[in-house]
Amino acid sequence: MKKRKVILILSIILIVTLFCITSYANQNQQEKNYQIAYYLNNKKVDKMPKNNEGVTFDHGECDNDSIVKWDYSRWGPIIKNLTKNKTKCDLYFVDDFATKIIKCGNNGKDTVTCFKENALADSINLANDTTDDNNVRYIGDAPNNYIDIGDKDSEGNPILWRIIGVMNKITNLDNGGRQESLLKIIRAESIKEYTWDTSVTEINGGWGVNEWSQADLMKLLNPSTVYSGTPEIGGSLYWNRASGRCYINPYGQNTTCNFTSSGLSEEAKEKIVKIRWNTGTFATYDNTQWTAKATYEAERGSHNGKEECTSNGGKEDCNDEVSRTTTWDGYVGLIYPSDYGYAVGGEVRETCIGKSMSDYKSDSCKDNDWLKPSSESSWTITPLPSSSSAHYVFYLTSTGVITSGKAADPHTEAQPVVYLKPTVKIISGTGKKGTPYIASLD
Repeated sequence: MKKRKVILILSIILIVTLFCITSYANQNQQEKNYQIAYYLNNKKVDKMPKNNEGVTFDHGECDNDSIVKWDYSRWGPIIKNLTKNKTKCDLYFVDDFATKIIKCGNNGKDTVTCFKENALADSINLANDTTDDNNVRYIGDAPNNYIDIGDKDSEGNPILWRIIGVMNKITNLDNGGRQESLLKIIRAESIKEYTWDTSVTEINGGWGVNEWSQADLMKLLNPSTVYSGTPEIGGSLYWNRASGRCYINPYGQNTTCNFTSSGLSEEAKEKIVKIRWNTGTFATYDNTQWTAKATYEAERGSHNGKEECTSNGGKEDCNDEVSRTTTWDGYVGLIYPSDYGYAVGGEVRETCIGKSMSDYKSDSCKDNDWLKPSSESSWTITPLPSSSSAHYVFYLTSTGVITSGKAADPHTEAQPVVYLKPTVKIISGTGKKGTPYIASLD
C-alpha cells in the first residue's frame, strides 16, 4: 500500500513537473512570437514608459490580426490572437497633458483656458513666447496639435487644421473691438499655389502690390464684405466654397480654380471670428534683424512695405498708387513670419529664437519647427520693405528659412489662418492626426 502511495505521489510530481516545463516552454515560445516597439507622443523610445512617469497608455497596433489590451494593474500589455510567428506590435503612450485637455472640454472650460492650463504641465510641446503679450505656442518638430473645426471634403473626410497657439490681446471685432485671448489655427495642408497679389505690367513691373488689404489672395480667402468694389477674379471663392478663376502668375494671369469641396464649410465659419490683423513691417530691408522677437514687434509697428521705396524716388517697381496700412480687419489671413520663428522647439529653441530666421537652416532650427513647409514655399501676411520695389512679401521657403518673394511669385502656396471664437470648446480628441481635437461651439 505504501509503495502505491509513493508511486502515486511520484507520478503527480512528474506530471506537475512536465506541465511546468511545457508551460515554460510555451511561454518562451509565445515571447518569441512577437516583437514590441514603444512610442511616446509618436516618437519611438528604447523602453516602455513607466507608470509613474506621467504618461498614459493610448493604444496598441499589431499585425497578423493580433489584438492589444492593456493591464493597468501590472502596467503591461495583454496580446491576444498570437496565431502566427513574428508578430510585430507598436504600443503608443501619451503625456498626461493630452487627457487633461479632453477633461477640460468635458468639464465645460473654453479652449483658451484649456491650453493655457496645459502649457503649465507640458513644456515639451507648449511654451510661452518671449513677447510682452506672453502668448502660448505649440513648438517642436511634430506636436499633436491637429484640430477638426467641421470642414469636410467631398467624401466626408475631415479637413484638418493645426493649432498655432493662444494669442493674447487680440482685437475681437465680433465682440465690440474688445481685446481677448483667442486660439489661432492654420490649415494643416495648403490650398495650392496662388499669387499673393498680381498686377498689370505697368504697375510695379507686373509683380503685384504688397498691401494685404487689397491683395488678390486676401480677396480669395475672405467674404466680399471685408473689401469694397465689385467682385473680381477669385473674389471670396475659398470663403464661399465656390469655383471660378484665380490669379496664379504675374501680369494678371489667371486660371480655373475649384473650392467646392475644399473651401470653408458653414459649420467651420460659425466658429471663426473677425479680428484686427497686424500688417506692419521693418523700416528697412536688413535680414540680420529678422529674429522672432524683432519681427513680432515690427509686425505690430508703424512701417509699411512701400515707404522705403517712396523715399528713394519711387522707381518703376514701386509706382502703384495704393494706400498703405499697418492693420487689416478680416476673417482669414496667413501666418506671420514670427509665428514660424516661435514654433521652434527642442534643445535648440533658445539658440534659434535668438538668431535671424533667414539663418534657420543652421543649428537644426528648421528641423525642430513644425511650421516648416514639407515641399513648396509658403506665404506670410507680412509685406517687406525695399528701396527699389513695392512688391516684396515675406515668405517661408521649403528649405526652412524666412526670405523675400515677389507678390506675384507663381510657385508659393497658401495656408489659411484663422482665429476661433472664445466660446469654442474642445469636447474630445488627443490632438493626433488620427484623433484630432474636436472643436464645438458652446
